[in-house]
Amino acid sequence: MILPSMGIISELIACFSRKRIFGFQFVALSSVAIAVLGFLVWAHHMFVAGMSVYAALIFSFLTFFHWRALGHPRSSTGQPPCTRGPLPMKPQMLYAFGFIGLFTIGGLTGLFLATLGIDIHVTDTYFVVAHFHYVMVGA
Repeated sequence: MILPSMGIISELIACFSRKRIFGFQFVALSSVAIAVLGFLVWAHHMFVAGMSVYAALIFSFLTFFHWRALGHPRSSTGQPPCTRGPLPMKPQMLYAFGFIGLFTIGGLTGLFLATLGIDIHVTDTYFVVAHFHYVMVGA
């Protein structure tokens, strides 16, 4: 659900900065990787739904692996820095920055929900509701 929004924000920032997306091929391939890995971590939403402890441990590990794989540093392409002036702070760019901020907070709260020991205790609380809304509202 979030991938189209991430693509739109990437294009929006590229448009207003008057530069191509840095590492466009990497961004496109990482979007495909997010979609594929997302199929492997879906069960972390169901830790308390009666699944076996072993299955929950496997999906918890896969979720953390997913997070680690997404955080892998990119290689530098040696492009010169932008010398075309500051970014215009129009409403579209303010929305993009707001999206990035909200999605970052939602992503960090997702780390807690990926931890099996914490997720069991915060299931059916407003923490999960807040996590969902931080991720999805900006999108």
